[in-house]
Amino acid sequence: MIEVLEAAMEIAQALILGIVQGLTEWLPISSSGHLVLLQIILLSRSSAAFIALVHAGTLLAVIVAFGRDVFKVIKSFLEGISELPKGSAFSSPERKLPLYILIGTVPVAVLGLALAKYVDEIFGSSKIVGVGLLITAALLYSTKWAGGERLLDLRRALIVGLAQSIAIFPGISRSGATISAALLSGLKREEAVRYSFLLSIPALTGFLILELIVSPVQEILNPENLVGLLSSFITGLIAIKFLLSVIRRGELHLFSYYCVIVGIAILSLL
Repeated sequence: MIEVLEAAMEIAQALILGIVQGLTEWLPISSSGHLVLLQIILLSRSSAAFIALVHAGTLLAVIVAFGRDVFKVIKSFLEGISELPKGSAFSSPERKLPLYILIGTVPVAVLGLALAKYVDEIFGSSKIVGVGLLITAALLYSTKWAGGERLLDLRRALIVGLAQSIAIFPGISRSGATISAALLSGLKREEAVRYSFLLSIPALTGFLILELIVSPVQEILNPENLVGLLSSFITGLIAIKFLLSVIRRGELHLFSYYCVIVGIAILSLL
C-alpha cells in the first residue's frame, strides 16, 4: 500500500512539474526559475532524464505550433546549400533565416559550455531566481514602448541571440528575453515572435541531447518521465497560443507585474 501511494505521489509530482514547465517555458515568466522553486518547496531534485523529457515536451509543442515555419526553414537551408556552387546560396531573406538562427544560437552555446561546471550552484539558488525574475520584469515592461517595422538582419539576430544566452540563469525567461530584445531592436511583432520561437529549437535540442546522453534508457522511459513529457507538451501548446494572442494585442508588458511580485517575494522570504 505504501509503495502504491509513493508511486502515485511521484506521478502527481511529475504531472505538476510538467504542467509548470509547459506553461512557463513559453509564457515569459521563466520555466527554469519556477522549476527550481518547486524543487526547493517539494524538497526534491528531478533527475536529468525527467528534466530532459519535460523540455522535450515543450520542444515538441513549438515544433507543432510553428510546423509550417520549421518546414520553410529546413527547406530554405537545403536550397541554400544546393545553391552554394552558383554563388547565390543565401541571398533572399527566407534563405538567410536559417543562418540567422545558427548565428543566434552561438552565444547560448558558448555561455552554456562556460558555465557547465557551475550548474549546481546556479540552479540551487533561490536568490538567483529572484534577481532573474526582476531582470525579466524590466525587459518585459520596456516592450510597452517597443516595436517597429524592421526586418531581421545579422545585427538583430545577434542581439536576440545574446538575450537568449542570459536566459541560462534561472529566473530570466528565454521567451521574455528574446521577444523583448527583438521588439526593442525594432523588429515587427510577427517577426520578433517567429524568430524567438524558431531560435528556441536548436537551444532546446542541444540541451535535450546533453541531458539524455547521461541518462540510462530505463530511467528515461519510466512512467513519471512520460507523464512529465505529455503534460508539458499539452500545456506548452496552450501557452504558445495564449502568448501569441497577448503579443498581437501589444500586452507583453503585463507579465512584468507578475515577475516583480514573485521576484520580490522570493528575495524577501526564501
